[in-house]
Amino acid sequence: MLDADLQLVVNGLWASGAEAIAVNGVRLTSLSSIRSAGDAILVDYRPLARPYVVTAIGDPTSIEARFTSGPGGRGLRTLAEAYGVRFSVATDPA
Repeated sequence: MLDADLQLVVNGLWASGAEAIAVNGVRLTSLSSIRSAGDAILVDYRPLARPYVVTAIGDPTSIEARFTSGPGGRGLRTLAEAYGVRFSVATDPA
C-alpha cells in the first residue's frame, strides 16, 4: 500500500460522512499530511507500522455503505484484486 492509497481511503471516509478519522491511532485534522519517505508512510511526519488501521467515527447506519460503494471502497477492491491487499470494513454501533 502506498501513501496515495491511504489518502484515497481517508478521503473516501471524509466523503462518506466521517466526523473523525485516525490512522494507527494518529488523529487526522484538515491540516494532516499523509506522505511517503522511502518505504515508510508518514502521517503528520510520524512513521506508521503495518498493518494500517484506519478508524472513523460517523453515522453507523450509512457510513459503511457509502464508503464501500464510493471511491475509497472501489480503490481498496482494486488493490485487493491487483496486489492481494487485504482489508475489512466493520461497524461498531456502540
